[in-house]
Amino acid sequence: MDNPTNSNSPPSDPKYLGTKEAIELHVRAYHSALKGASQVTVSSLANLYRKTTPTLHPLVENPDVVDTSPLIYSFLRLPSCIDHCQKIIMGQMPEVFTEQGYENVDKWPRVTTQARRRIMHYSPSKKTLACFITSISDIDDIVNLTIALQLEWNKFHTLLNKHFKTFNQVTQSIKKEGHLALVGLDQNEFPKLKHALGKKWKERLKNIYHRKLNLHFQLLAGSWIDYSKAVQKWWKNIHYKALKNNKSTLKTIYIVSSNNHSVINLLSGFAKNNEKKIISFIEKEKPLLFKEYQKIKNKQFFLNQNDFLYYSSRFLPKNLRTPYLKKLQIKNIPAGHYLDINTQLIPVSAINSKNIDPRLKIKKTEKLKKSNALIFNIDYPLGFSAYHVLNKLLEHVKKIKGVYIIGKAAVLNSETGDIQIPKGVFDEHSQNTYLINNYFNHEFKHQSNLGSILKNQKSVSVLGTYLQNQALLEIYSKNNFTVIEMENGPYLSAITEAVYPQQVPKNTIVDLNALPFDLGIINYTSDTPYSKAKNLGAHRLTLDGIEPVYLATRAVLQRIIDLEESS
Repeated sequence: MDNPTNSNSPPSDPKYLGTKEAIELHVRAYHSALKGASQVTVSSLANLYRKTTPTLHPLVENPDVVDTSPLIYSFLRLPSCIDHCQKIIMGQMPEVFTEQGYENVDKWPRVTTQARRRIMHYSPSKKTLACFITSISDIDDIVNLTIALQLEWNKFHTLLNKHFKTFNQVTQSIKKEGHLALVGLDQNEFPKLKHALGKKWKERLKNIYHRKLNLHFQLLAGSWIDYSKAVQKWWKNIHYKALKNNKSTLKTIYIVSSNNHSVINLLSGFAKNNEKKIISFIEKEKPLLFKEYQKIKNKQFFLNQNDFLYYSSRFLPKNLRTPYLKKLQIKNIPAGHYLDINTQLIPVSAINSKNIDPRLKIKKTEKLKKSNALIFNIDYPLGFSAYHVLNKLLEHVKKIKGVYIIGKAAVLNSETGDIQIPKGVFDEHSQNTYLINNYFNHEFKHQSNLGSILKNQKSVSVLGTYLQNQALLEIYSKNNFTVIEMENGPYLSAITEAVYPQQVPKNTIVDLNALPFDLGIINYTSDTPYSKAKNLGAHRLTLDGIEPVYLATRAVLQRIIDLEESS
């Protein structure tokens, strides 16, 4: 497979909108600015950002309409304190902040977001947000989220003040049909914006009305060694809490990158044994969800009932799961102070047919009981953090039997909820094309009721959700690269260093067909930005996206069971 972005022409004039080169120029510009200045204003980066014409920000150049997609996307992934924030500082560890004069940032109040796992602390007195970063992808993410937010916030502020003399008039307009149509918001968009703003949506809307944002960035340290140190501390946290007295567990490992719910739901029996409690709760507290359950029972909605229970079980108190996890000897290790990546250690010997999902098949129970293998399940990291995390695991584990990656993607040739199984990956970070022997292209035992399973696809690991535009999507589409995600390439870069006697090369084809361990990659579709003109990464999967998640997880667990039974 060729590099789909190779070009013999020099970078385009930055005045030429929407090119691949415009994205490259924007990325180089903000990385250079962050390295060379004590602080950088968001407004100074906005011009080149606009010229990239991001797929996620289609109305960036329209001053008369609020572009709700990037506004909602950014609100969901930045903490609410951003309303009053003046400065965002980025570093890997507390000592990095201390060296730059920001002492005890980890003692500042912890802040969170609805849709992005990142360790952040905010000082109201300093009006400063401290973000712990784990790779260059975090910088790309934070910078572009913030630029998009400030552009649309300030546009929203201007339009609100243009059309409404007081905030009271804004609230009166909300009550009327059409809501804030004068600023481009319609009835369908405003509820989504309210959700993104959270419970204090009216107060935050008032903030938008009364003030503009004028945010600044400061990157405190961004060297390769700094990221490596942060990941090393993450590993030490795992070793101290779970492995220091049981080194034998590191002998044989299956590494799974997925989430913190699907594997244990399929193995523990918790949802099945608490079905009555789950259904009783949603009938009382979640009537819309209960209607979906009734559709499933009446075969009007073809989601498997077990998958529905797994999804709905998240509403029960977490402490109810504890006995089930103890019985399986599962160790949940919360993220440390630096990487917001939770980890689960699951002994294969504890898996038994009494608890597991009935669609999983165990043929040799005694063989599993004698296994000394461990499933090392990590809550999938963001972008290039995947490289640092897998690289660290591969350093410390004696024997890897399999690496399995489950992640969501935006896809150019299918529908939301479909399964995509790649045969090759182009990585924007390294400009490498990786050729892989993906086990699931040979055998995928489980069937989908709601979507399609597409094998032998070509995947692209991109730099970030805001760093895509129509021109780049067309290049990928013409070269039959249909799966767009952020982690496959970084993971494969780490695997390359584990099997080749050199660091990851650049801008070449890397053959990973003959690995000394099993490899499986499954992506499930969360967006279709090209064929449907939907926004890349703008949606969160809910009930419609549950089947592919559990379909992929079942495929991985069945493969692990089969390998252990045949060993």
